[in-house]
Amino acid sequence: MSPRKKPSKAELKRAIPQQDGTLAAPGLEASVTISRDRLGIPYIEAENEHDAWFGMGYACAQDRLWQLEWYRRRGTGTWAELAGEVGVASDLLFRRFLLDEASKADVEAMSPETRAMFEAYAEGVNAFIHSDQPRPIEYALTDSEPDDWEPWHSVLVFKVRHAIMGKRLTKLARTELLRRIGPERYALLEGSEPPGIDLILPPGSGASEVIQQSAEELLAATRSLDTLGIDDGGSNSWAVHGSRTTSGKPMLVNDSHRPLDVPNVYWQVGVACPEFRMAGGAFPGFPAFPHFGNNGEMAFNITHGQADYQDLYLEEFDPDDPTRYRTEDGWATARVRRERVRVAGGAPVTSENWETRHGPVIAGDPKSGSAISMRYTATDEPCLQWECLRPMLFAKTVKELHESQRQWVEPVNNLVSADSRGNIGFLFRGRVPVRPTTAARQFVVPGWTGEHEWTGNVAFADLPQAINPPEGFIGTANQRVIDGDEPYLAYEFSPAGRAARVIESLRGDSKLTPKEIAALQGDTTSVRARGWMRYLASRSPTTGTAERARALLASGDGNLKADGPLGLLYGCFTRQLARHLIEPIVGAETWSWMTTNGNTGAEGLIRRWLYHWGAALDGPELETTAASVDGRPLSSVLAKTLPRALADAWRDATRIAGSDDPKSWRWSDAHLVSGEHTLSASYPEFASVLDPPRIPIGGDGDTIQAAAVTVPEPSEGPAFKVGGLSVYRQVVDFTNPERATWITPGGASGLPGTDHYADQAEAWRTHRRAPMHLAARDVARAAERRLVLEPA
Repeated sequence: MSPRKKPSKAELKRAIPQQDGTLAAPGLEASVTISRDRLGIPYIEAENEHDAWFGMGYACAQDRLWQLEWYRRRGTGTWAELAGEVGVASDLLFRRFLLDEASKADVEAMSPETRAMFEAYAEGVNAFIHSDQPRPIEYALTDSEPDDWEPWHSVLVFKVRHAIMGKRLTKLARTELLRRIGPERYALLEGSEPPGIDLILPPGSGASEVIQQSAEELLAATRSLDTLGIDDGGSNSWAVHGSRTTSGKPMLVNDSHRPLDVPNVYWQVGVACPEFRMAGGAFPGFPAFPHFGNNGEMAFNITHGQADYQDLYLEEFDPDDPTRYRTEDGWATARVRRERVRVAGGAPVTSENWETRHGPVIAGDPKSGSAISMRYTATDEPCLQWECLRPMLFAKTVKELHESQRQWVEPVNNLVSADSRGNIGFLFRGRVPVRPTTAARQFVVPGWTGEHEWTGNVAFADLPQAINPPEGFIGTANQRVIDGDEPYLAYEFSPAGRAARVIESLRGDSKLTPKEIAALQGDTTSVRARGWMRYLASRSPTTGTAERARALLASGDGNLKADGPLGLLYGCFTRQLARHLIEPIVGAETWSWMTTNGNTGAEGLIRRWLYHWGAALDGPELETTAASVDGRPLSSVLAKTLPRALADAWRDATRIAGSDDPKSWRWSDAHLVSGEHTLSASYPEFASVLDPPRIPIGGDGDTIQAAAVTVPEPSEGPAFKVGGLSVYRQVVDFTNPERATWITPGGASGLPGTDHYADQAEAWRTHRRAPMHLAARDVARAAERRLVLEPA
């Protein structure tokens, strides 16, 4: 598809809207000022709350209108209307999720005050849409026009950003792996036989066929999700109490990890009115600050809690009447919604969307007799979490912030905060279902028995939480939150490498300077790499290229610096080690499936197993079956596996670097952030204009400076294309919380080729941050452009 020629630089510049002077804006009650600093970051100042949200919506449309279009079309399953055939699979998937219906239901359940916030924001977006200001260039490329923004679209934005997170893909991957290799071989990898094996794949139910079909369907759809195809997310956050800082004041630091959207998933903005003042990372298209904020007296951030709030059910449908599905009480009637998906440059596609008592059917065909439905806290009932947003603005203390989160639902987050009174806090916020069985924690379960139905939610008082813990700091990196399963939060969490590094850097009795605490954002030492390097140093020399690889890795300390060779060789080593350890157990065909591009659920399992084996290197279980591979002690398996993995790693590193001399190797030459615009897949000939420059970095998925890559080597682009990275960094030093700092790997603007499209990237790469202007005097001093909106 190529409706027109590549836009020129002049055309790109003409897309910049007016940012100085005065404009009339219908719907305002009083004047609103949008000031922009040297990075183009907007600060909205209004005379009342309605106009503050109106101004936020208007400024967001100035910067990110195409991004709003992308979110809305993704969530409603209408992306293929602009993107063509490449958008069909994801459109069908998102229509199955029924996110549009859930978003509308949420708005209907809002209190008048909360709904007024969403309505005022939509009014601001629409005021820009209906003005004579220029459109983003993407509308010309796709020959399209924006529709009016509605309050439920903002809720949809939030749901679109998080529907792909959760345990859905992991549970399906586990179930498909079990189907492929059987419980005995599965137990060799997982360490125990799966619970409820007689229920997970019941004989005669058609389970095997529908699991395979569903895995194939969702894999195809996930490939077309672009950066929305994240699996379970990640992030780092730490708060240090004043008793542990040289200033005597708390420090709050975070970086959020996601794939790099173009433009970035977070939009830096400040909003002020007589009722409140806050700055932070907002979602384009969404009012308020659900994840990152600072009001000068209290600040907060989040990391993904990795909680289990999605269950998958195998449903049995009546072949003679597919609208009926089986329950423990007999047949029930499914709801069916039939639609046509329009496709640019192609024929329309019919979409049939089914819903059972558990939720939407997300995979499989009910007409075949079996399909998989999903119960999901974001869609199984109207969410009241939007009632938390305004109280977060007004909270002055950690305790007040915690109290404001009682109605939060999804995603479940580790909420970390600090306040000017000297407190630091942690809250595991969100709705975690209570389940009567354990099988649903890992696998798809039968939906017709009634045995796996949710029986309630973990009470707010029982969720993990703390204020001013005795350790003097809080460190979160998506690791397990508590020991044991009381209450049950999730079967698995992210590998603890990043968390271990945060904790070892902060614990102790010495006081840390604010500079030291903030500098951890750039740390590229991998605890796991350090463990493997120490282990290799303890092994006897081998021969040939395997010995060259062993010796080089053994000389390292785990620091995967951008300008050194260790990161490249270690990256190749972990890929080859995973293959040599796991492929003999699962077989070549299943290994190929597990490492297929887009199979994020299976990749997560590989990383988990590899981390588990690596964590055993320094312990006594190394020589026992407590840390086993294929039923044998890890030490005996490694004795045979390591020489082959090392030799293959050296071969790969030599090929990627174009030299067998490691003195010439640089990790950052192969390890790059490569952001791709939402239209690049449909219009690759425009990629050079739409995509930002690549960013070379160090670290890996286990370092605090997160830079995760896929297990398989990509078929095109960098050999180690960074897929998960820090997309928003924020530092609040409560010595002066109004002088906080922030940075993103992109820019404030979503307009390709303009000054603020990617102007923060170099500062982000070198771990510098820009000032967050919170006080009115600082906003005024920093303003390089000032637009005043007047009531029409």
